[in-house]
Amino acid sequence: MKKNLMSMMLALFVLAISCNMPGSKKNAAESDSNATATGEVKTPFPDVIEIEHIAQNPEGIEFDKNDNTFLLSSLNAMPILKVNLDGTYKPFTSGEPFPMSTAGLQVDYERNRLLVAAFNDAELMDNDPDTKGAAHLRIYNLATGVMEKDVKLSSLVPDGHAYFANDVAIDHAGNAYVTDWYAGVVYKVDVEGNPSVFARNETGIKSGFNGIDFHPDGYLLVSLVGVSDKGLYTDYGLVRIPIDDPKSAKVVNFLNEGFTGFDGMVVSSNGHVVGVTNSGTMPGGNTLIEISSEDGWESAKVVNSKSITPSTTVVITPDGQNYVINQDFTNRTPENWKIEHIKF
Repeated sequence: MKKNLMSMMLALFVLAISCNMPGSKKNAAESDSNATATGEVKTPFPDVIEIEHIAQNPEGIEFDKNDNTFLLSSLNAMPILKVNLDGTYKPFTSGEPFPMSTAGLQVDYERNRLLVAAFNDAELMDNDPDTKGAAHLRIYNLATGVMEKDVKLSSLVPDGHAYFANDVAIDHAGNAYVTDWYAGVVYKVDVEGNPSVFARNETGIKSGFNGIDFHPDGYLLVSLVGVSDKGLYTDYGLVRIPIDDPKSAKVVNFLNEGFTGFDGMVVSSNGHVVGVTNSGTMPGGNTLIEISSEDGWESAKVVNSKSITPSTTVVITPDGQNYVINQDFTNRTPENWKIEHIKF
């Protein structure tokens, strides 16, 4: 089983996932003035943001409208980065008792929080059948980057064959929902930091929960996806889970062709979902897909699709622009990365 996990991680390197951070191209503080005191952006949003000389290996991306920066997670267990529009950057998070790999990110403006799905990548890669990794939710102050809570989740599922906290979303009340791709569950963490198992995969689709976001009508939309040892998607789907009745979860029925499974995904301001597929060399394998529903996500259809550079996930800026973080699954230690604007 651990060999299979290692193959999955090496093949796709994760739909996915220090203060000695190498220096940026120029002083990142010089670019913190991208926003004025009124929040108005002075620097135009570029089509490509190049980030040089980092050991980050980012799997997740978020956007902080407070200072017009992108936030990048780290499969290599480095601090979350703040990236300016010109590609300068600085380490942001601190205060952790020990480093962990990080994947999905979620900003909570109302409560001044950054929520981070964290896991133990080293144990998933060590080929030791006695180690299974760990899943945590780490909560940081959005203004300072200092960690405020570290919530262990994997102990709630002692029979899990392995643990991989992959993505995170919040509802209107501030409850956090974290997918565990390997344990096949969605955890819930309330605003006080109390964790529980919210949902298990009982859909019949033999894969794990991956991307997740909250729909303002009161339910979660969660991707299910499995990956072969060749890095290709196997079983996949999209699940609608009401937050007040998770047992009534249903698989969304697709009315047309073109949906090839999601890694990271986001509910947009118009109620559509935009997500990334990164399924190796299969047709449509590296694609940004937009889907919509006219019946409250009982069913859906693909409305836009565009081939992209291999990427893990997408963020939508306040003005509705799609940005992906490129990911080279064949190399976990490249130093140069790109955040790319994708127009349908």
